[in-house]
Amino acid sequence: MSAAPTNEPKMLARPAAVCGVLALLLPAHAADGGTVRPTPEQARNFSNPVAYSQAVAREGRKSYLRLCQYCHGADGRAQANPDFEAPSLRAPDEWRYGTTDGELFVSIKHGAGHDMPPFSRQLEDERIWELVHYLRSIGPREQRPVAPTDEQ
Repeated sequence: MSAAPTNEPKMLARPAAVCGVLALLLPAHAADGGTVRPTPEQARNFSNPVAYSQAVAREGRKSYLRLCQYCHGADGRAQANPDFEAPSLRAPDEWRYGTTDGELFVSIKHGAGHDMPPFSRQLEDERIWELVHYLRSIGPREQRPVAPTDEQ
């Protein structure tokens, strides 16, 4: 007695095909909480929507001390941690993933390379932009932002 033919292969193939099509249609998500990582060109063109002030830089410093100093050092020189090869944040020519405000924002939000994790779950976008201002404030003197005259 021979076994009755089954539709098993066809039935298993349909869900797999549907999943494959859905995977192609859904946008790619980063491992940072579901947001899509901008392209390098898009990141270069982002501008910081938070106006610079010394108070904003101080807020950025709070985030820096909480999340960044372990790898980059309390002073941003990245000399304190021998476990990581983090670049000095005081020397933009050492930065590996861009030097514009937008590139810094994307590196902080989405991570950079294999060593720097994304911080999108710990920081809202406004806090990241404040952190970008803080990083600018500790960089080379000629590249530091200038606070409005009433704060100097």
